[in-house]
Amino acid sequence: MTGHRIVSLLPSATEIVAALGGLDQLVGRSHECDHPAGVERLPSCCHPTINIDAPGAEIDRAVKHQLAQAISIFQVDHDLLGRLQPTLVLTQDQCEVCAVNLADVESALELTIGVSTQVVSLAPANLADVWKTIETVGQAMGEGDEATMVIHRLESRLLELASAVTPDRASGRPKVACIEWIDPLMVAGNWVPELV
Repeated sequence: MTGHRIVSLLPSATEIVAALGGLDQLVGRSHECDHPAGVERLPSCCHPTINIDAPGAEIDRAVKHQLAQAISIFQVDHDLLGRLQPTLVLTQDQCEVCAVNLADVESALELTIGVSTQVVSLAPANLADVWKTIETVGQAMGEGDEATMVIHRLESRLLELASAVTPDRASGRPKVACIEWIDPLMVAGNWVPELV
């Protein structure tokens, strides 16, 4: 390992870092990063600006209100980022509702650290893109070979699961709806249907 100081502002990126053997390089996380066990001890570099413990419909209204006013749903802790001095920050630019947006991360880094910090932004739309994010994070960490092995292990696990559902049992399979949010009802997209 090359010894990065990694801040992951995306739970999936935190899990990728762990799968690549880089937990000891993580110095900060998002408020949502809670896996694998132990990462919650790291300082949280961002927090929501809305009450995430409210009922779903109330959260939805608050999110829509803030987005309509062009107010970010998450706040980056500039001072903490400055103290942590990350060399690699993992974030996303796919959804301003799901996690800290890329512009806020770049602004916070520019204010506190400068341009020396590498920022890797992830935006997978399908399962092939998920594999690509593992490869991208692996390359940023200097762990490209390990990333390839992780991808192969995950692909093998999916093939095992797919082969467990034989054609004669397929006719008896239930119909599945993947729900991302209950109130209002939102169906899960991106790679989730591919997993079913």
